Amino acid sequence: MTTEQKIMAPAALVALAKAADIALEQGFQWLPANRFTAVYHPTVEVELPLLITGIADRDELRRLAQTLANAYPAAHPITVVDSRQNGQTRHLLLGELATVTAELPTVDALCVPPLPEGSSFAALQAIVAHLRSPIGCPWDREQTLLSMRHDLLGECAEVLEAIDHEIDGTDNREQIAEELGDLFMAGVLILQIAIDEGKFHLADAMQSIVSKLIRRHPHVFGDVQVDGVDAIWANWDAIKAEEKAAKGQVVHHPLDGVPAALPALEKARELQSKAQKASLLDRATLAMTWNEKVSTFQRSHETNALDEAQLGELLWTLVAVAQRAGLNAEDALRSYTVRYKTQVQKQQ
Repeated sequence: MTTEQKIMAPAALVALAKAADIALEQGFQWLPANRFTAVYHPTVEVELPLLITGIADRDELRRLAQTLANAYPAAHPITVVDSRQNGQTRHLLLGELATVTAELPTVDALCVPPLPEGSSFAALQAIVAHLRSPIGCPWDREQTLLSMRHDLLGECAEVLEAIDHEIDGTDNREQIAEELGDLFMAGVLILQIAIDEGKFHLADAMQSIVSKLIRRHPHVFGDVQVDGVDAIWANWDAIKAEEKAAKGQVVHHPLDGVPAALPALEKARELQSKAQKASLLDRATLAMTWNEKVSTFQRSHETNALDEAQLGELLWTLVAVAQRAGLNAEDALRSYTVRYKTQVQKQQ
């Protein structure tokens, strides 16, 4: 932070805010430009006006535009201010900022108006807290952590279904955004239940995942050198084991830790991955038994002797064959069912 940023008087801030048409009575955020240029997402409240000062040069302005674009749409209006030219301002769209910086005069401040009300995560949390309040909704108030399990699974499934519609190249962004919002709502309702029961707050969950991501990516946030994705996964598993040991958690078996609620083909893939890492299974060898398994399956089918165990073994082997080919059996089947449904519906 420069000396100018440290000693900027309230009067100077007010002057800049007025030049940028900020309604002071609504409040605003003031942050130095160097808070944004070293990150890829701005940690700001998007429902409040944002005033950014101390922009060193046009390169910093371009980097600032790239960071802001991760929270604000390209068509969002912004105002650049040059207080050294009697508060001269220029109104632009955020998407234009990175390309017109060479045309701008010296810029020492940038104003970003708020997004519409209800655009932030905090707004969602406020709504859910209201729904859980004494004057809220009876259904929301009676929910518990256990009762929300079904809803959470359902919302996850609807997000996946919305994404599946992009398999044939369809742009399904609106439905994905809507379903993702529904999933967030389920997550925030679970969070609010935990808050009401005195279990934890949002900050606890956020601190947990943020610190975990930093800790498990030493090749990004530290000085660890890795050679390929396999090395990244090896580091991840080692760090995860250290975390469990620090918490006194004992891994009873190498195959532990696969969620029971996973779809069967994905669960098989996860189990095979864990077994491979623990030298309990050789996927390549398993895949090589495919022709033999198919022949056995065919004979059983022809003699009406096919049973569930044989089918399960064949599918288990198929997962290994798919993985060896660089494919995911669960994704492949999901994609095919979407294409089949689309094709049949078009024919009718």
